[in-house]
Amino acid sequence: MRSWFGRLLLLAIPVLVSAQIAPPPPEAHQFDFWIGEWEVFTPDGRKAGDSRIEAAGAGWGLLENWTGAGGGTGKSLNTWFPAKHRWQQFWVGNGGALELSGGLNERGEMVLAGTTVAAGGGRTDERITWAPRPDGTVRQLWEQSADGGTTWTTAFDGLYRKKAR
Repeated sequence: MRSWFGRLLLLAIPVLVSAQIAPPPPEAHQFDFWIGEWEVFTPDGRKAGDSRIEAAGAGWGLLENWTGAGGGTGKSLNTWFPAKHRWQQFWVGNGGALELSGGLNERGEMVLAGTTVAAGGGRTDERITWAPRPDGTVRQLWEQSADGGTTWTTAFDGLYRKKAR
């Protein structure tokens, strides 16, 4: 009897687990324009690196895998957070970590922002904008402000171009 019940339970577990997985809402696909295999270039045409962006978490988010032209690496996990009605990103790589949140603006650009605090207590506002373009490229503009957002400087400006298959 126990053997029969155990087999039934083993067969039922995948069904029970899959029944509990909710499909992602439409907002979870707002950042899908960034999915792909990319070469990234600076405004002067130099290669900045390569990036592979893939769907993650059954469609709830994206995983970024970055390799810089100079050898640095990093990853970001990006997800739609329904309870906050915002996108969240957590980046980790050479140079530390960055936590951002935000969403689509009226132009269809993904804008995520946050604040980093240095060991000495200095604060830096961070803002990254991903702008999809009609030609299929994506511009990523990372800006920083040390004066509470009065002035911004460019930390990174990259053009993502899909790799040829």
